[in-house]
Amino acid sequence: MARKPRSRKDSGSASGPTRHLWLKLATVVLVLALVGLAWMDAFVRERFAGHEWQLPARVFAQPVDLYQGRELARDDLRRLLELMRYQERTGAPKPGSYAFSGNTVQLHTRGFGDDDGEPARALRFALTDGTVGPLETASGADVDIARLAPLQIGSIHPGHREDRVLVELDEVPETLVQTLLAVEDRRFHEHWGISLRGIARAMVANIRAGGIVEGGSTLTQQLVKNFWLTRERSIARKLVEIPMAWLLERHYSKDAILEAYLNQVYLGQDGSRAIHGMGLAAQFYFGRELDELEPRHYALLVGLLKGPGQYNPRGNPEAARQRRNTVLRVARDEGVISEAEFRQQRRQDLGVVPRGESALYAFPAFVDLVRRQLAQQYSPGELGGEGLRIQTTLDVLAQIAAESSLRSFFEQNNRAESFNGAVVMTAPESGNVQALVGDKRSRRAGFNRALDARRSVGSLIKPAVVLTALEKPGQYHLGTHVRDEPVEVELDNGRTWAPQNYDLESRGPMPMLDALTQSRNQAMARLGLDLGVSHVVDTLQRLGVNRQLEPYPSLLLGGVEMTPFEVAAWYQTLAGEGFHTPLRAITTVRNRQRERVARYPVSTRAAVDAGPAFVMQWALQQVVQDGTGRHAAQQLPGLKVAGKTGTSDSFRDAWFAGFSGNRLAVVWLGRDDNGAIGMTGSSGALPVWTDLMQRVPQRPLKLQPPDSVERVWLDDDGDRISASGCPGARRYPLLRASIPEQATACGKAGEVSEGVKEWFKGWFD
Repeated sequence: MARKPRSRKDSGSASGPTRHLWLKLATVVLVLALVGLAWMDAFVRERFAGHEWQLPARVFAQPVDLYQGRELARDDLRRLLELMRYQERTGAPKPGSYAFSGNTVQLHTRGFGDDDGEPARALRFALTDGTVGPLETASGADVDIARLAPLQIGSIHPGHREDRVLVELDEVPETLVQTLLAVEDRRFHEHWGISLRGIARAMVANIRAGGIVEGGSTLTQQLVKNFWLTRERSIARKLVEIPMAWLLERHYSKDAILEAYLNQVYLGQDGSRAIHGMGLAAQFYFGRELDELEPRHYALLVGLLKGPGQYNPRGNPEAARQRRNTVLRVARDEGVISEAEFRQQRRQDLGVVPRGESALYAFPAFVDLVRRQLAQQYSPGELGGEGLRIQTTLDVLAQIAAESSLRSFFEQNNRAESFNGAVVMTAPESGNVQALVGDKRSRRAGFNRALDARRSVGSLIKPAVVLTALEKPGQYHLGTHVRDEPVEVELDNGRTWAPQNYDLESRGPMPMLDALTQSRNQAMARLGLDLGVSHVVDTLQRLGVNRQLEPYPSLLLGGVEMTPFEVAAWYQTLAGEGFHTPLRAITTVRNRQRERVARYPVSTRAAVDAGPAFVMQWALQQVVQDGTGRHAAQQLPGLKVAGKTGTSDSFRDAWFAGFSGNRLAVVWLGRDDNGAIGMTGSSGALPVWTDLMQRVPQRPLKLQPPDSVERVWLDDDGDRISASGCPGARRYPLLRASIPEQATACGKAGEVSEGVKEWFKGWFD
């Protein structure tokens, strides 16, 4: 049977509903697109306007002061300037450059802000025999003091992830901006976030390649991708990226977008730390600020955008050079640089500094201390995201000196290859930690011996024993005889403690001062036992030891483990005339606007009375003059210093802790496996300490006795007053309460003679 054909009416009735359905679908899609676009618009505005850069905390050393009369070795100045990435240029033409001509130094400083900042300026001065001469500007104006900008020595961020240095657009050199646009987006100032020409070009390239190999992205699209999207190359991501870029351009200026791009772009990896932004990349690769770079440096940075891993100048220098030269060629073709500049710049090396030579990695032990002190007040999130600026107490020149002294010792002692060392230097009056070295290879991060190597302190403990005695003036003074004789103590575990002297001899009764200066173990052990070990422990804790100490007899001879930093903390009180000043590595904390948000002021408490503190300092000075520390007096003629050697059992540890009027330093040498090193404090640590003190400006130790102390002549037994010229007479500083009541016959005659002198003197005053 034949099928009956449909009429026109029937056909129209079928297509009508279909068209209606498509119309509905189109309407729904349009509504959804508009809703999506509105949501995307709100998203873009909220995220871009409210974006908070995650900025790590940055750690800075003290500014370096230059003034007439400052002691400064030429080599130290050069090393400092190299560390700060100053360039040696004839005439020092711009900030961050210097020149040496004979004894004359030309130095063009960088300007810096903060409370004590100053502008960049060109200076000239003579450096003769290690001393800075008068300073003057290029125009001849006198300068009292100049300051070199604080050196950034580290950064702190959570997990060592994303890092950047924020820069404002007007701080970015025009050559960098123009090179960037010439390579990445020539029509940046003409389009609305999307380049149809670029998209078409990318489509052709992708079709030819059979996959996505080119994106055709504008600089704005790249920013959107870096800000909010993944790095995956896909059609879906592109469909989101394009409208977001268009919306971003609708709401924000080209300058705002360009500035954000310069700060956000990814430019490499430093371990697990991601390098973002041109500001940090300039420091990471070249060790300098953006405005101190040349076109070849800018070309390398722009070239890295194509692939930071592929063109890593440290890992693949030849590929990086080729890419840099390609960028330079584009910059020339676009008129950013001249033909002469192109030829000159492409012949230059990459100019990349070795990773380990950057100041950010120069002082890992000190930065470790800063982290620990900050952790007491700040959470990891605050340290890693709020852009805090941490001003520390580090004296870069003192740090360089400490590293040099320790390194020099190991270079000159072949038998020292198997052991290591640590140095702590502080300022007695403030507690500022000026230098901290935790490894003989000072740039090597890892185990920080200055903070974490707990080792037996040996004879360093003996001043605490003597001080405990001096605080009992009715019983003891420096002339009091103590017995350097064998001593045995039965311990709770059934063993016997029987200490020996270094020379395995016993010298019998001797003045307490001699027992200290000659470091006689048996005499100190007997004295400590008579005083009570618990009283010596109390003295140590008043001096600044902040942890529990068990009152075992072995403590009296250093049978207690401390780190070099802990030793410095309580020797600080001896150097500070009895005032305990906690050691600090931080002075101020500022936010990213450079407003001060926290201060770490000097905190001092009286720990020892003035009289015993003075007598103890004087006794430690005698250790250097006539005792185990006399090597220091020989090498530092005219500089009055005080200190004490320390050697642990079986020669496992060598120590010296000592101070001048403005420096306290503790040196430790030993093996990480606690094996013997075959050196004493005198033969090992003391030469390092002496060399260090020679390298830094010093003030002599000036001892001014308080009213409670008198200098008194005593007989050779130390229990009767004597006089100058009497047989066996020695003069000691004594607390008034410890001056004997009895006098020798010679001493009484001496008193009459002195009284007559005073009577005659009164007639002529």
